[in-house]
Amino acid sequence: MGLDFTILSDHISRFCFISTVLLNYSLIHLTIFHTKHISGTYQKMIVTFAVIGILFSTLDILVRPLFHSYNGCFIYFTLGGTFRESKQAAELGLLIYCGFYSMILAFLAVQFLYRACVISNPDWGKQFEGWKYSLWLVYTLIGGVIWAYASNITHPDDVTLEYMRDEVLQIYGVEIKSVPHFAVLAYVNYEGESKTIRWNSVQCIGTVSVLMTLQYSIILICGVVMYRRTQGKLLSTSSRYEKMQKQFFIALIYQIAAPTIFFQLPGFFVLTSPFYDMKISFRSGIVVCFFSVYPLVDTLIVLKVITEYKHAYKRG
Repeated sequence: MGLDFTILSDHISRFCFISTVLLNYSLIHLTIFHTKHISGTYQKMIVTFAVIGILFSTLDILVRPLFHSYNGCFIYFTLGGTFRESKQAAELGLLIYCGFYSMILAFLAVQFLYRACVISNPDWGKQFEGWKYSLWLVYTLIGGVIWAYASNITHPDDVTLEYMRDEVLQIYGVEIKSVPHFAVLAYVNYEGESKTIRWNSVQCIGTVSVLMTLQYSIILICGVVMYRRTQGKLLSTSSRYEKMQKQFFIALIYQIAAPTIFFQLPGFFVLTSPFYDMKISFRSGIVVCFFSVYPLVDTLIVLKVITEYKHAYKRG
């Protein structure tokens, strides 16, 4: 059953990869060459986010990540992919993949901050223009590096290998020592009276939680500011510019709702499941499917909500 679902998830990922590349290429082409009212910094942001989506989908195909939860341990691993001949390269691919996962959330926060600044005071938007735009890209990259570093803290050791050996052999038919993976094991001496917290796992989950809290705090605060502004000054008039501001706001709300549904909720459960002290054996392949679908969903949101793209399709 596990292997059957793995095959199904492979097919879903391939379909999402092809669809994501085609749609994002179309989005980039329309944004640069066929939209009359999307320009400047927001044009750069749409193109940047589309490129991140393409790269994330490409990594999904190259790395082929999998997740598995077993009692007090969660492993993030790969059984195939382009780098299967080199365990070290495959582990690096896993780290880069989760780094891009973090970059998506970080860049969404940057977009919220930019829109809130522009709506509140157009002069504040200048902090995102020209060479300063590259600083926000660095901020996004730093978010990815921190997440990848936190994941690398959970590099497997003898304790995690012993804990997961029988489970992985039974479910996937492979010796875990040969499998590129990272493992979050909640406790040492898990079955004994004197079980103690494994602090590397706590450090990993804590770092990831702080990073997510930071990005969501930026999004929440900026979202409130944007909502108040759009419900006030912008909605009192009906110019094309102001209607587009409202559409950008709605698109961003959908864009943050999508990763919350597809990424954060299932991902947070899987990451923290070892600390719940449950007796489970859960093939978390459904989480991979959610990850694969998100870049496609994000592009569809932009194309659907922002009416400028409907006009661009007609002109193109």
